[in-house]
Amino acid sequence: MIYQFSDCALDLERRTLLRNAVEQHIEPQVFDVLVLLVRAAGRIVTKDELVEKIWNGRAISDDAITSRIKAARKAIGDDGRSQRLIRTMPRVGYRFDGEILADLDQHLLEADGPGDVERAGNPEIGYVTDRKGRSIGYAVHGEGPLVVVPPFWVTSADLWHDHPDIRDFYVTLGRGVRILRFDRPGSGLSRDAFPNETLDDEVALLEDFVAAMEVERFSLFAISAAGPVAIRYGVAHPKHVKRMCFYGSYADGRTLATPETQDMLVALIRQHWGVGSRALADIFVPSSDAEGRHRFAAQQRAAASPDQAAAMLRLSWNINATKQARDIRVPTLVLHRQDDHAVPVDNGQWLARNIPGARLQILPGDAHAPWFGSSDIASCANEFLKG
Repeated sequence: MIYQFSDCALDLERRTLLRNAVEQHIEPQVFDVLVLLVRAAGRIVTKDELVEKIWNGRAISDDAITSRIKAARKAIGDDGRSQRLIRTMPRVGYRFDGEILADLDQHLLEADGPGDVERAGNPEIGYVTDRKGRSIGYAVHGEGPLVVVPPFWVTSADLWHDHPDIRDFYVTLGRGVRILRFDRPGSGLSRDAFPNETLDDEVALLEDFVAAMEVERFSLFAISAAGPVAIRYGVAHPKHVKRMCFYGSYADGRTLATPETQDMLVALIRQHWGVGSRALADIFVPSSDAEGRHRFAAQQRAAASPDQAAAMLRLSWNINATKQARDIRVPTLVLHRQDDHAVPVDNGQWLARNIPGARLQILPGDAHAPWFGSSDIASCANEFLKG
């Protein structure tokens, strides 16, 4: 992925910065700061966000942040006086104000067909306002019957070009359909909104999102903690839902971990998000290699702050839609990996037994994150949702 702005080209794959076609010397940490600001162009990146994403939440001085910003400005031909590209927002953080052109990365051009490149190259990003006045960010790509993917954990709908595993998953899922996904309040594109606290809040958010997008009929793809939300919504609004597909999901989050385990993980995340994200990676993608677990942990930290992530994890354990599952009346497919450590397979089996007419497909593997492992999850879901 290459971001072009002013007289600069920022190449994420090669980790290089060119200005006037001349490569600039830039320290790795300064490069990471610049990437964070450029990807968030037009949005204020707070000092807390910088500390969390660049320094993994470690305690650092304001001088350390200021020096990295100064170096980033110098590398792109900006300075603290003019603030032509990187603007200081007093007592808050920084905002990148440059006009950006984003090129397709070479991996896409080489690996995918023309139709996939068109869909994957530039997902449409937008925002809607829910009944609580919160700004909710979404991404949409593909063409065909509409599939809504409710948020299921800390997500960031704009993590696309620089995370090929996420991109490839949604490209496969979106073949022949239109994928519409949005971020939970408190994460990703909805990061500045205060998080939900109950299942009723989660269902109301889905209702508001669908209403704001003026969507009449669609299918739901519910991953993990989005399962109870999809069940409650599908029962309350049967005329809107064509099909439902669950992956790695459940009806009752209270069965997933003991109270002691819940308290331990929540405390770890709040106190040290770096260590907490790695602990979750060991649960969510246990058989992945070290690089894969590091990548998953980084994806989580990029999507939410420690407090936001802890609140969403607690919510995921507290939601329960067992009473409504038997009232679903649409074609339903339940997908689950055999050795899923985060949400054991018996949760998927429960859904298939209790949702009338549901079909169960158990697939090999132990990764809970659907974009890790083989592409079978995206392919199976796509085939069903196109019907």
